[in-house]
Amino acid sequence: MKQRSSKIRSLKALVSDSKNNLLIILMNWSDIVGKGNSGIMIPLQLKQKTLTIAIPNNMVLSVAAKFTPLIIKRANLCFEDENVKKLKFLIEPGLFKKPKTEKATAEKTKTVKVASEISKEEIFQKKHELIERFGMGEAFSESAAKIELLNMKRGDND
Repeated sequence: MKQRSSKIRSLKALVSDSKNNLLIILMNWSDIVGKGNSGIMIPLQLKQKTLTIAIPNNMVLSVAAKFTPLIIKRANLCFEDENVKKLKFLIEPGLFKKPKTEKATAEKTKTVKVASEISKEEIFQKKHELIERFGMGEAFSESAAKIELLNMKRGDND
């Protein structure tokens, strides 16, 4: 805890009083809301003891609102006094990661299409070839055969 206190004092010397509290919250954000939630909640502003947090949608809002007292309590653990009394949530989907692009979806579709083009007979032949050549076990050779055939098919399509 001493190390954290010295870190906080060092920060106060570096930044203005109006921004240092938000900076301290930012540095400790994953401890305040949890690692999983730190990607879907972004602290934006701390003004007049109200912490403004950006969230991507209403679903996150409904869950986050239930944890308001806990978030306030954990945020205040970063300070010597009570600097956060209220939370304000803003729905800002533009601040969060976008879903996969169409290109990524097309690549996924292409892979599924290629996999469906491999016949059971091709897999059977390749599997037995691998068993004979390398002495592989039954289950392992079947998986290896599928992988090798998929790679060969992908090479043909490019």
